[in-house]
Amino acid sequence: MTTPHRPDPGSWDNEDEARSPDPGQPPNGHHGGNRAWQSLALDGAPRSAEPPPPLPPLPAAEPRLPGADTHTVADTHTVADLGAPPLAIPSLRGAPPVGVRIGVWGASGSGKTTFLGAVPIAAMQHQRRGQVNWVVAGMDPSSAEFLQDSVDQLVSEQVFPQATRAQRDLRWSFAGETRPARGLRTRRRITFALEVLDLPGEAFNPRSNQVSEDLHEQAVTHLTSCGGLVYLFDPLLDANQQTASINYFYGMASQMAARVRDEGRLLGNGRLPHHVAVCITKFDHPDVFEPALRAGWVTQEHVGAVPRVPDHQAHGFFDWICESFRGGSARLVRDALGNFFHPDRMSFHASSAIGFRLNPNNQFDYRNYVNVEPDGERICSSPPTPINVIEPLMTLEEGLRGTAGRPPRTGRPRWGRR
Repeated sequence: MTTPHRPDPGSWDNEDEARSPDPGQPPNGHHGGNRAWQSLALDGAPRSAEPPPPLPPLPAAEPRLPGADTHTVADTHTVADLGAPPLAIPSLRGAPPVGVRIGVWGASGSGKTTFLGAVPIAAMQHQRRGQVNWVVAGMDPSSAEFLQDSVDQLVSEQVFPQATRAQRDLRWSFAGETRPARGLRTRRRITFALEVLDLPGEAFNPRSNQVSEDLHEQAVTHLTSCGGLVYLFDPLLDANQQTASINYFYGMASQMAARVRDEGRLLGNGRLPHHVAVCITKFDHPDVFEPALRAGWVTQEHVGAVPRVPDHQAHGFFDWICESFRGGSARLVRDALGNFFHPDRMSFHASSAIGFRLNPNNQFDYRNYVNVEPDGERICSSPPTPINVIEPLMTLEEGLRGTAGRPPRTGRPRWGRR
């Protein structure tokens, strides 16, 4: 019987010899390849040949001491080393930004795609009037392409982006540095990742037959899993019964509440745990701007400045829109928001994705502020000046960061009969 060849386990120089087949070994590389010990005699009894004795285990590799020469190659490898996956080199880029999942929610035609497309433009302009200089970048090729296409369409081509027809996942990184407060010298760096699932508006209407049930299911699942929500309320679309906001709100909110209830994540008062930024859209449209101006909601810091609704009055402005300006089902949307979401986790913003038309000196002129051509397809000003587009995202990120470490306020509720 051929004696199997055993290399010296303590010598690295014998590695090639240890891995090469023995001259007396069959070409399959296994010792005792004639398998005489496994064959059976005609009477069914095994032959007298015995299998070769097992090889002794290889000695374990000695651990590398801290400070040792990192270029020294270990003399031996264990069997575990052969089966373990390779270890990558340490990353030199630092930790990736912490993800914040935010859903954009609104009726069909409420301007969700245009709102998202205005984000990079608003970020570039934010440093002129805000406290943070935001740099927005795509975290994958499709997200980066969306940013580029949006800037091209809104600025160069001066057209609105096409409405979303299918699901689109967007992942952007935000990097900013706050300006030091008065009396302080330090700046605070802020980085986070934003994940948004852009869906057709009909996906938020449970009774719509224009999208598949699977797409609606994805919408419910996505909004339920989000920590923050941007809810776009279009005062003009709400006048149309087919696009009334309540059709796209209550069904979604009730299904979300059922899922969060089953997961035991409802707040102590039974409300959903999400942070919500309510954006009253199309603030630049004359049919919204003029009534708001006459009702005293609009202010202007100085002649030529962009008119705005002050932040501390935005909640009252939304109440006025729902109660007096629009009425009808809009009142129910307002009441449902307070019913499903905690007031302390809601913010309100008078928004416009394209802003007002400005004169050549980049100033607002009340005589000529309409920023959409009569055909409704083209934008007059280039570049557009979004109003309260980046601010809702910042408010949600700050709110989510503030509640991230808090323990849940209640356990799993009991919903059975008493």
